[in-house]
Amino acid sequence: MDESPLNHKHIAISTPVVQDWIQKSLEIKLQAEFQEGVPAEDIICSEFYVTQFQDDSYVLWKATNILRINCTLNLTIDKLNTNKLLLDINEGERFITLHKGIHTLTLNNVFSIAIQKQKGGMYKGKCSIQLNYLLPASEIDFSHEPVCHVVKEEIKCTEVTAVNNRKSRSVQIDDKIVTLKNVCILIEGCIEVQLKKQTGTFFSSYLYFDDIVSLWLCLSENSKVECELAHSQCECYVLKKERRRNYSFVAIVSLCLNVMAIEDAVICINGKDLQSRDEL
Repeated sequence: MDESPLNHKHIAISTPVVQDWIQKSLEIKLQAEFQEGVPAEDIICSEFYVTQFQDDSYVLWKATNILRINCTLNLTIDKLNTNKLLLDINEGERFITLHKGIHTLTLNNVFSIAIQKQKGGMYKGKCSIQLNYLLPASEIDFSHEPVCHVVKEEIKCTEVTAVNNRKSRSVQIDDKIVTLKNVCILIEGCIEVQLKKQTGTFFSSYLYFDDIVSLWLCLSENSKVECELAHSQCECYVLKKERRRNYSFVAIVSLCLNVMAIEDAVICINGKDLQSRDEL
């Protein structure tokens, strides 16, 4: 019987091997239209049931990315095991007494509405809130250019070409004929955009992007395609449109990716200087 080629001081290891490696640059443009100071209206409806064992206040509504708004609150308390409840406006800024029955309130400069929790209190009801506000762009300081950057940990590459459907072509490299395979890769990621408010504070918004690139790589059917971000750059601008209150946000994302074809392989290494263990 023939001896294994791994005898006589040879060892074998399994390791991923890079079959091909190229750099791919791409530029992605993102654009969005928005308006400044345009009135908007939302209506929120909900039912609630708070037991005696709940420890926290019940939040009916809380603003996100909007400082203060005006609203009309229609609130009905169907069941109540105490004499009264307290409606908490703006996290303790103002309190309104509630009893069982129907309440209609007009509130100004609001960012939070909640029913304050009382020990042992139980109540049940429903509410509708009509919110009247200006679109968030009214808070942006347009004299301050926004800044953006690529969120590196969000970059993801996925081959979308079926392995058995890769196109082939042959090229000559150093007097050798090499077969290349065409792969299409979906590039996904996002950028963080930082905007300045009229108040001088900053807030961040995330914009997601995707694109498909086509590459020719030297790989086999067992290869997998991976990529890593080598370099990135992001630029963004706010452009005033001809129509009043209309703005255009434009972001240009530049990516440089290392795209690799990787396959698992077994490598034999000459281990003549290694001493084998004594067999027991």
